[in-house]
Amino acid sequence: MITGASGGLGTVVTEMFLDEGYRVSAVALDWPRKPVRSSSCMVIDADLISCKEAESVVKKILAKWGTIDCLAHLVGAFMEGERTEKTSDAVWNKLLDVNLKTAVNMLRAVIPCMQSQKQESITVIGSSAGLHPVTNWSAFNASIAGLCALVRTASAELQEEGVTVNALLPTTIDTPEVRKMCGDTDAHKWVNPRSLGSLMLWLDSEAGRDVTGAIIPVVGRQKHPCYEWHGSIG
Repeated sequence: MITGASGGLGTVVTEMFLDEGYRVSAVALDWPRKPVRSSSCMVIDADLISCKEAESVVKKILAKWGTIDCLAHLVGAFMEGERTEKTSDAVWNKLLDVNLKTAVNMLRAVIPCMQSQKQESITVIGSSAGLHPVTNWSAFNASIAGLCALVRTASAELQEEGVTVNALLPTTIDTPEVRKMCGDTDAHKWVNPRSLGSLMLWLDSEAGRDVTGAIIPVVGRQKHPCYEWHGSIG
């Protein structure tokens, strides 16, 4: 199951899992272009901010495939915002809903069906801001820090049940959307979506079965901590 499957990262990861022979349930709110391999790819429209829609998605997948072996949760949003005291309720609500609440809803929906299977994996995408907060990003930083806490908690709770839970924290991901917004001058420094897809595939493999509760920075060639390359200190 891949959430956020229609985005710049999600389309790449979906294709990578299909290429490896997975049956993929691709979930997204909007679909500019849907995956083409319908025989092995189930496409679902859903707003995962809604707990009921998250539960409905899991039910549809179980009815189709009978099991969910892997969840790659790629839903996320970024808004730069302003200083903490000037950041609006709208920004806080948007980022907490998209970056944290969707993950909470998906984990609550998918964990019960994974617990009995003994070797399943959950991987979520966050941001390196979860490790090194950036000024003027208070709502974004907090939403990612909450996501990391959720991953650590769930991994500890599921450790004896064979379900791994990990987070990948990239800096800037090289997607068409980001290039459109930022230009491509520094694109060679950004994280390749295939690097993240490869890590997700490895974490879902036998080789990655003992890795759980990991908060993994994926920084590409950008300076790290991320507040050093963002330049918003001051």
